Amino acid sequence: MDNVFEYYEGRFGLPDRQADFKSPAGTAIEVFKWSEDRSGEGVAIYATSGASHIFGDDALGCEFFLGLTPEADDIVHALAEAALHGSGSPKVPDFGDSIALSYNLWQGTEARSFLFTNGDEIIQPTKIGSKELRFIQLVPLFDSELSYKKSKGEIALWKKFEEMTIPYWSSTRKRAF
Repeated sequence: MDNVFEYYEGRFGLPDRQADFKSPAGTAIEVFKWSEDRSGEGVAIYATSGASHIFGDDALGCEFFLGLTPEADDIVHALAEAALHGSGSPKVPDFGDSIALSYNLWQGTEARSFLFTNGDEIIQPTKIGSKELRFIQLVPLFDSELSYKKSKGEIALWKKFEEMTIPYWSSTRKRAF
């Protein structure tokens, strides 16, 4: 996990916070946080280290991240859950996949799902050893937004968000529809 941390440190500097999680099987996940004023992205960034040991193979792995403003530090539990389970298989999740949790993603929201999206604009893929590492951005979704995505597709959801100017990174936003 140190190489992932070093990559993050090179991109964002030292994190403001770190949370450690361990599955019942002993799998370790770390979640790091960079505050809005330190991330350079206009949002607080939360990112995992350890998912790349769970998903993919010797050639390809992934880590997960998301940005929120204002910060919502209790998102780390849901982020760790996504990092431990992905979209339900040991392969790297595809962009457009989603995961629904049985609880709200953070206190003060009713969003309970994540959409897996391409995060290359924020954290570029890298090679660590012989493994290519992708950084998958998680977008919080409300149940109605997840249903819309399932019935109409990911592209239609993004078009709807754009039409309605939905700030999907806002931790205080309400469901779009």
